[in-house]
Amino acid sequence: MERRAFLQFLTVLSAGSGISASAVDALHSGLRQLTGHASDNSAEDWEQIAWDYAQGVWTEPPGSRVTDLAGDIRDLDQALARPRTSTERATLLKVYAQLSAFLALDLAEASSARAGWRSWRSARAAADASGDRELRVWVRAIESSQSFYLRRLGSATNTLVEEALYLAGDHPCHGLVEALKTRSRVLAAQGQADLAHRTLQDLRNAYERLPDAVTGDHISVWGMPLASVQYAEAFTLIKLGGTVAAMPLLEQALAASPPEKVGGKANIGLIRAWGLIRDRDVTEGLSHALDVVAPLPVTAARRRIAVELLASLPQQARSLPAAREFHALVTTDRPA
Repeated sequence: MERRAFLQFLTVLSAGSGISASAVDALHSGLRQLTGHASDNSAEDWEQIAWDYAQGVWTEPPGSRVTDLAGDIRDLDQALARPRTSTERATLLKVYAQLSAFLALDLAEASSARAGWRSWRSARAAADASGDRELRVWVRAIESSQSFYLRRLGSATNTLVEEALYLAGDHPCHGLVEALKTRSRVLAAQGQADLAHRTLQDLRNAYERLPDAVTGDHISVWGMPLASVQYAEAFTLIKLGGTVAAMPLLEQALAASPPEKVGGKANIGLIRAWGLIRDRDVTEGLSHALDVVAPLPVTAARRRIAVELLASLPQQARSLPAAREFHALVTTDRPA
């Protein structure tokens, strides 16, 4: 077994490809046995693996972890097939749901939305089987957000939001806030201004009840810093024409976002450009938008914001060189 793993490792290395994390685990499996440890990862090991992935969801290049995640999910699937205590099994199912959700987020950027929806389905099933309420809410909330940004056809976005809100009930959690963020954007896109503003108030109330450990986490996928809420508020307000109220929120969110979150800061900047255009400062808005998107890949979120920005351009401005350049940048696939 160790020889086969070593030969596979050398084959991948000689081909110049990246080495998956699971391949490294396989390479070192003999050491575990020699030191008296179990040959496979424990439930606690798997929790740490998931936690490590969670630190990079918003900071690493989109689509960059598909190989690692696929290998770990394969190994975790095998671990779940072995006899386990009920507690261990629930823990592994939670990790399976988390890794499948992380994979779904990356697949939408590196492969296709269809592949991502398949992984989301597995994430929901594993979360439900784990019995972890907050995880069940979170998985549906994050999938609903991605469904909105990718303009998923049908009723999936609304269904996922409603399921997340129903499961959360009055329990303050990350997923509840995430679901309300998406609901406000959906209502704004539908032109339901009163309901969208009411949802923003619900969002603020839910955010205020979150634990400090969640609101104070500015890096991992499990954090919900104030900047994330301000970003969502600004999107909804600008869509409804409330640029005066939105722009200070964006300035505050940008100032509070850590430098590691390059993509998140770019999204805030692109919404700011959209706000400038809604305020008829077309030249400045387009210039700012080009500065934001030129050096970065166009993710699902940035593409959706770009669509809104382009739709807000006055008819006579759509033929401007800057407008044509921006349109080309956001509609052409570029490497991450």
